[in-house]
Amino acid sequence: MTTQGLLSGRTVWIVFAAYFLFLIAIARYTTWKEKRDAGRVDLQGGRFKWPVMVMTYIASCMSVWVFFAGPGAYYRYGLGYFFSEMCIYSMFPIICYFTMTKVWLVNQQKHFTTPADFFYCRYRSKALTVIIDLVYIVCAVPFISAVLVAGGRAAEVATGGAVSSQTFTLICGIIMTVFVMLGGVKSTALADAVQGWFFILALWAIIFVTLKVVFNGSLIEAFQTVRVQTPDWFSYPGPIGVCTYPSRVSYPLACAFGYTLLLPQVFVRSGYYSAGLKDQRQMAFLAPFLQIIVWGGTMLIGLVALAAMPDLTSSETELVIPYMCNIIAGTHGVLAQILMIVFLIGVLAVGLSTANALLMVMSSIIYKDLLVGIGHCKFKASETSVVRVVILLFGAVTLGTIITRFLPFLLFPDNKPIPKVVEYLGRTLPAAMMGLLVVYCLRNVDIA
Repeated sequence: MTTQGLLSGRTVWIVFAAYFLFLIAIARYTTWKEKRDAGRVDLQGGRFKWPVMVMTYIASCMSVWVFFAGPGAYYRYGLGYFFSEMCIYSMFPIICYFTMTKVWLVNQQKHFTTPADFFYCRYRSKALTVIIDLVYIVCAVPFISAVLVAGGRAAEVATGGAVSSQTFTLICGIIMTVFVMLGGVKSTALADAVQGWFFILALWAIIFVTLKVVFNGSLIEAFQTVRVQTPDWFSYPGPIGVCTYPSRVSYPLACAFGYTLLLPQVFVRSGYYSAGLKDQRQMAFLAPFLQIIVWGGTMLIGLVALAAMPDLTSSETELVIPYMCNIIAGTHGVLAQILMIVFLIGVLAVGLSTANALLMVMSSIIYKDLLVGIGHCKFKASETSVVRVVILLFGAVTLGTIITRFLPFLLFPDNKPIPKVVEYLGRTLPAAMMGLLVVYCLRNVDIA
């Protein structure tokens, strides 16, 4: 199944420019307010009341899964997969109370910045700090890259290829770097508070419009259609058996710890940034309800897509929202275009929320843990200036990673034949590498 480009390239770039101006306005406002109130700009630290705290937590951990892989996963794995995920949120307040609240209380005295700060306070091991930081950095670069690539993919799908995925992705990376450099933690949190509500509303707007157009507004009709066409969707452990009984415990438990301890941008939000104990507890109890709203919306999109398009392949299920916009375009062209714009902005909002948060944490790790803490580096420039340089460098590394991913497709496009020399190297280098490995393994052997 192919997607029809409902938007022109010009429309997408106008939407993107408006979104960029929104981010820059947020960054300029937060730095202006901080200079006025504190006399200086601290890019790495922040304390937030629970309305901002809850939304920055939600936005930083949702990622583009909400608009791409999420609906596709529920389309393929069934209702049992949804209920397996819902088990996470019964655990979240308990884990948050017994772990992250304790981290927050310790932080009130220690003033942590990076995730490794807490572990160094507990174990006093620089080696452990380095290991934790390197693991986070190595994992963060492909994670940020994947999120940005999803934004490029959304623009490409929305325009039917009129906007290059590679170009859009690289510009998203530049915007991310500039935004974080200007505003730091406070601007990302404030932007998350706005973007979080937008992508949640966007998600449910897509559901309501699709139900209205395709199933006359009847969710029951959509359920009945799936029950007739794909009865296994309601079974347990699901249509392809992915939701096994052991996973009912292991998967929710892993996700519950992941959403608090393992993701660095989420760890600092759930443990460091609350303005007070009341805000910390409000986050622990409100975040699961909002996550259920998001996950519930994502599941319903998968359900409605399965009812309307029951024969999608596994790879096609990643694009169920654009496909449904195409269905709506058959009878409501303008409405379909509006929904596609909502989809594009929703992907940008949730994707860049995650990428911005992760870039800020990684830059703090490099500056505070590795350069100052381990390397004992001293800089003549102000801390704000040095942190901005680190953000710029890490953003450049991420963009370089993205470029290496796109480079083969740019050098060897589908419409041109692969050069003969490349085909020759493709045949001979694998065997040559084995020979090199043999020589390397025997390099210290005395043949004489």
